[in-house]
Amino acid sequence: MKRRALLVLLISLVCLSSVFAGGSSEGGRKYTINVASTFAPEGPVHEVMVKFKEKVEAASDGRITVVVHPSGALGTVREICEGLKAGTIEMGAMAFEDWTYYAPEYTIVEAPYLFRDKDHFIKFMTEYGPQIFEETREKTGIITHGWFYRGARMITANIPIIHPQDLVGLKFRLPSMPERIAVFEALGASPTIVDFSELYMALKTGTVDAEENPPETIYAYKYYEAQKYLVLSNHIHTVARYITSEAWFNTISEEDQKLIETAWAESAAEVTAEYPDPDSTYIELLADNGMEVIEPENEEFLAIAEPVVADYAAKNWKPGLMEEILSL
Repeated sequence: MKRRALLVLLISLVCLSSVFAGGSSEGGRKYTINVASTFAPEGPVHEVMVKFKEKVEAASDGRITVVVHPSGALGTVREICEGLKAGTIEMGAMAFEDWTYYAPEYTIVEAPYLFRDKDHFIKFMTEYGPQIFEETREKTGIITHGWFYRGARMITANIPIIHPQDLVGLKFRLPSMPERIAVFEALGASPTIVDFSELYMALKTGTVDAEENPPETIYAYKYYEAQKYLVLSNHIHTVARYITSEAWFNTISEEDQKLIETAWAESAAEVTAEYPDPDSTYIELLADNGMEVIEPENEEFLAIAEPVVADYAAKNWKPGLMEEILSL
């Protein structure tokens, strides 16, 4: 009995939401799922999580409680990735940041100027996504249950960016992703690493001059208050992945696993049907809030980025993956 009590105590200390109780769900025990996110508490990405919460709590008759923690309430992206890998955070929503840390040979999916357009990207994710999600799970310990197309990443700045030379000397905020840094260095920008949670103040204070994000994020975090121009660079297409710690997932019953998988799939599908093209919605909202929308000469940017991406692919990415993307 003493050993059992000690085991319960240790697992309770490690997990944020009583993993041990979750593992005994067949007996009707209650437990809590924490969903960690750095996304804003509004918009379609967050709406998927809200629907997931509603579906899980209804399907379990309230036995399972889902708590969504937006805007980095449970930590930075890196901290959330570490928590998911270790099993101290049950679930999360993010793009591909965990691959940067644990499976960098797959980060090609966020290579600048690689995908021709939204349809090319979605076709790749639909055809190859399940296979890649399984391959990365083995390296990250993170399961991908579903994804939502967030839109294309676009540049914002306080000067119009039409040609690559317009980026020269600009302090350009980027996440710590080597392939993205390499491309923007080649374009003439001065990449500056700023954590996402600090980006708004960095823009307001002039710590950085420019940044890139999907229009939905630019609107949700009010970057239009610090940036005048929205540049339709469309240089990266991105998603929100809805993910689970494999270490935690293995502690719950098969019935609950299926309930969770179904809830994520249904939630993502329903919101995708509501927002088939998030960019158009949020570009209009940003224009309404005073941003001037700029059409850059994207072919000029592509000409510089293409050899950088090809070189990076040859040295760092999974062999053959780039060829599969370009052949679609």
